[in-house]
Amino acid sequence: MNENDSVIFGTSKINYEITYSVRRKNVSISVSPDKKVKVLAPSNLTPEAIREVVKRKADWVLKKLEWFDHIQQFDSSKEYVSGETFLYMGRQYRLKILSENFEVSIRLKGRFFEVTIPKDTPQENRQQLVRGVLWKWYVEHAEKKLREISQTYSRKLHISPPSLKVKSQAKRWGSCSKDNVIRINVQIIMAPMKQIEYVIAHELCHIKYKSHSSDFWKSLRLIMPDYELRKESLRKEGWRYVL
Repeated sequence: MNENDSVIFGTSKINYEITYSVRRKNVSISVSPDKKVKVLAPSNLTPEAIREVVKRKADWVLKKLEWFDHIQQFDSSKEYVSGETFLYMGRQYRLKILSENFEVSIRLKGRFFEVTIPKDTPQENRQQLVRGVLWKWYVEHAEKKLREISQTYSRKLHISPPSLKVKSQAKRWGSCSKDNVIRINVQIIMAPMKQIEYVIAHELCHIKYKSHSSDFWKSLRLIMPDYELRKESLRKEGWRYVL
């Protein structure tokens, strides 16, 4: 059963859709890129009780909505042509496409991504080819760098480095599964090092504490005293990390 409701938080109104389930034991709130707020709740929970939960999470919900606003205002489409800029670890690099009698290749040279493609590549295939080369480069470099960071912060937490997978994720920078597999959004490698470290440290703390409990935040603060500054900078700038 679904129903719609809303709460007022400060000067903002949050509209949300509730989906009830007899299998659920707690309330889950999500915000999708189309700025729809969805609440999954146990079937025996009253609308009033759900409103209280949404109010407690209202600050987080509004920040998510603001973040998706940024994305919509920013032209996130890439054409993968010479002159376009791409971020890597907080620095901006310009794309330079070279047509040669060689196989496809890519290298970072100075402030440029140099992508070489065969001279006889049909025009209609160039964009897809360049995009594929860039994605592969980003994934390979993200895997190496993120594993290094994971090892560093795993030592600080006195845990063994977990399994870490790099993938494309539409809604989040990272996640930690029940079996402690950490998945990181490849596009975080476009961010400055402090933001990258925050995402890794955050997910590593979930190995010890699955929820965002007070113990979770204490654990994160212990290994990263300035995590709040890093978290806020990622919230403000994350919309720029588009590949």
